[in-house]
Amino acid sequence: MLNLVKSPDADSLIRVAIIDDHLLFLQGISYVFDNCPLNLNVEKFTQATDFLQAVDQGSTYDVVITDLAMKQINGIALIGALRARSIGVQVIVLSASEDAMTRTNAEMIGAFCFVHKSDEEQVLLEAIQAAVQAGPLAGRSIQNGARRTMFAHDGTDTVVRPQLGPQQRRILSMMADGGTNKDIVKALSISENTVKTHAKIIYRELSVGSRAAAVQRARELALF
Repeated sequence: MLNLVKSPDADSLIRVAIIDDHLLFLQGISYVFDNCPLNLNVEKFTQATDFLQAVDQGSTYDVVITDLAMKQINGIALIGALRARSIGVQVIVLSASEDAMTRTNAEMIGAFCFVHKSDEEQVLLEAIQAAVQAGPLAGRSIQNGARRTMFAHDGTDTVVRPQLGPQQRRILSMMADGGTNKDIVKALSISENTVKTHAKIIYRELSVGSRAAAVQRARELALF
């Protein structure tokens, strides 16, 4: 396990754990974290079992980044282990996998988002920011991952309210007002990639696939 501390001010740090069984990859990503504008305190693990042991011993994180294909415990099992412990930390899947089903399975059990290892480093950094802004999962969202409905005792569907952070709600409101991505970028002083990341989160939380459907669903749920 390696430690990378970006700032002496612990209150400003984003605590990140990254799990990948390829040591060369971990060493390479150290350069990205060491030279990025975020204040990061990063712990790196080559084994998911070591990470879970740290969690069981009291270590806490704002964001967890994990590969999918790992020996002993893979990324999907790792997310499941966190949720089984009632730990709602947001998990970013960072993988070279092209398997759509594997990606869907990770999202279904509560992964925050999927970043491909071929993506630019800015995509990962903005995903970290978005995960921190969204905050940890809570209550039923921990136990049910990305499921959006549950069965009540009478057998009817009960809607689980989407877990949207303040920034996602602002963006959703601007979408409802007809704002384009460029409008949102200008109004919120964020990059277009960040807008797209938040939009993906909004679509996932509302179980929709388009901007128009997201706005309609938000109105049905009286989100604004």
